[in-house]
Amino acid sequence: MMVFLLSLCALLALAWAAFCAGAETGFLSVSRERVLHLAREGGRKAIKVQKAIGDMGRTTTTILIGNNMASVLYSSATAALSARLFGGNVTASAIWSFVAAFTVLYVSEFMPKLLFAARPLRRTLALADAYEVMSRILSPLTFLAMKFTDMFMPRKEQKYSLTAADLMRILRDRKDGVCLSDFESALISRLFVLRVKGKPITPEAILSALRDFE
Repeated sequence: MMVFLLSLCALLALAWAAFCAGAETGFLSVSRERVLHLAREGGRKAIKVQKAIGDMGRTTTTILIGNNMASVLYSSATAALSARLFGGNVTASAIWSFVAAFTVLYVSEFMPKLLFAARPLRRTLALADAYEVMSRILSPLTFLAMKFTDMFMPRKEQKYSLTAADLMRILRDRKDGVCLSDFESALISRLFVLRVKGKPITPEAILSALRDFE
C-alpha cells in the first residue's frame, strides 16, 4: 500500500512539474497582441492569460514556487520508493536515481517546454483555468516571496505597447483564433503605411482606405 501511495505521489509531482514548465514557456512565448485581441472579443480564458502575462513578476514567482514544491515532492517520493524497493542495495539505488533524474528532466522539463513553444497560444489558453487555481492556492507564498524580493530589488512598473511590428505580425499570421476580417486588415495596413511614410492620419486618409477596400 505504501509503495502505491509513494508511486502516486511521484506521478502527481511529475505532472505538476510538467504543468509549471509548460506554463512558464507558454506565458513567455505567447503573443501578447493575440491574447489582447481575444480578450477584447470576450474570451474567458484569454482574459485570464492576459491577466497573468500582465504581471509576469507575480506569474513567474508563482510558477517557480509550484515547480520547486513539485520537485521536492518528487525527489522525496522517489527516494522513499528506492529505500522500500531496494533497501541497502547501492547499485540498484544508483540506477534508480539516474532513471528518476532522467524522467523528470525529459517528462517535466524538455517535453512540456517543447510542446508549448510549438503552439503557445492554444496550449496556454488550455491551461488558463488550472493555472488560476494554482495561483490562488499559492498566493500567500507568492505574496511573501515577492515582498522579500522587493526588499532587495524593487520592481519597476512594466508597460507594454502595441508596436508596428506587432500589428504586422497579426496581419501576416491570423491563425490560433485571431479572427481579423479582411476589412480590419486593410484598415490597419493603411494606417501603418501612413505612419511609415510620415503622413498625418486624418479622417480623409482613413476614408480613402475604405473606398479602396470597396
